Amino acid sequence: MVASHPDIVCPSPAGGLPDTGAYIDLFEATTGVRPVHICGKPNPGMILHKIVELGLRPDNCAMVGDRLYTDIEMAERSGVHGILVLSGEATMSDASEATQRPSLIVDSVASLL
Repeated sequence: MVASHPDIVCPSPAGGLPDTGAYIDLFEATTGVRPVHICGKPNPGMILHKIVELGLRPDNCAMVGDRLYTDIEMAERSGVHGILVLSGEATMSDASEATQRPSLIVDSVASLL
């Protein structure tokens, strides 16, 4: 099995909706099978191909996101700086308990201006 991404919840105006990660867990619970490959975040290939194409060094780049287990995990796997924004899924409490370590934590993208 190949999956696009492991996000459990997809935000919507009506509240969270099941996302691909919820279905991955469902399939694992019923078949015992996990994906052999995840194409999107946190796969570092999703960002590294563009960094290479632009002739940049990963340590001079940053990934901005609101999910520790996809966005910040991809940053760490890619060698880029991970900037966690608290305006989405993750909270400061989540960040303090997570294995991922963002380079920077800000309230929102607007804080980066």
